[in-house]
Amino acid sequence: MRNETTGALKRLGEKLKEYRAVGLVLLLGLVLLLLPPGGSREEPDTAEDTPEQAYAGRDDLERRLEEILSLIDGAGEVHVLLTRETDGQRVLAGDSRESSESRDGEERQERDDSTVIVSGSGREEAVEVSYRYPAYRGAVVALEGADSANVRLAVLNAVKAATGLPADAVQIVPLG
Repeated sequence: MRNETTGALKRLGEKLKEYRAVGLVLLLGLVLLLLPPGGSREEPDTAEDTPEQAYAGRDDLERRLEEILSLIDGAGEVHVLLTRETDGQRVLAGDSRESSESRDGEERQERDDSTVIVSGSGREEAVEVSYRYPAYRGAVVALEGADSANVRLAVLNAVKAATGLPADAVQIVPLG
């Protein structure tokens, strides 16, 4: 009996050596199945931008305007300052329920507003319907080529197009 068990173990060991690659692939598949779904465990975005995000967005638009305006022939070095009337805001899908009840001649109305949440890929997110872009109050552009009327006009038109500001809300000053 002992020789039969030893022989069976030897045959099993030989089979394992023969199918080692298949066994490793199966083991790897089992490990992957046991891992939790999704990748990172990030917190869902909030309904409104944080002040840090709003400031970063402001810096980004100012930086992009500086890059574009410096490409205008004769503009030279450019610095841009934008002031906002309002910050950008996400508009989220909402669900509203109303109920009313009368008891003892007294009428009572109740309203329940909630944000629509969708879950998937291991996280929950609010459903964004649209985004309200920031409204700008004014812009100051300082540039080396501010002495040239053609450069000033080109810079003014570019800033108006990028921000939606009227001409009287854009101030162009010489750098120096």
